[in-house]
Amino acid sequence: MKKFVRMIDRLNDVTGRFFALLILPLIFVVMYEVIARKIFHAPTSWGFELTIYIYGTHFMLGMAYTLLLDRHVRIDVIVMQLSERIQLWLRVITFVIIFVPFVGALTYASIIFAAESWAILERSSTAWKPPIYPFKTVMPVAMILLLFQGIANFIRDIYKLKGEDI
Repeated sequence: MKKFVRMIDRLNDVTGRFFALLILPLIFVVMYEVIARKIFHAPTSWGFELTIYIYGTHFMLGMAYTLLLDRHVRIDVIVMQLSERIQLWLRVITFVIIFVPFVGALTYASIIFAAESWAILERSSTAWKPPIYPFKTVMPVAMILLLFQGIANFIRDIYKLKGEDI
């Protein structure tokens, strides 16, 4: 189990760092579109849509990395007042009651969503008409990575409850 946790942590660390670099082409596309639109009065037909696809990919594939680093937004004013052991129990309980059903349902729905898009080789309805099935594939991949990271964190919390560390 410890090897599985380390493997998932490593996978999400590598993918998170890699997809964080999508910010660079995103900056380039936005700057290009702004210059084309404002200075040359010649907006592109693809700039806005491409920024949505790049940012969506950046955002979705960063979720598991964010969970790995424990950087998701949460309000824990009350929880932080509790002992570490109670906090661990709360994380374990909320994982089972909230995380697994929610992320599991989103994973299932996103797989169906992407599969339907691949089945028809879906394209955008804009003038640019790029294929969007690759971008819809990002959703199930991101949800699977998030689910695995949640499982790894759950296993880590169970070990901590036993007094062991991974």
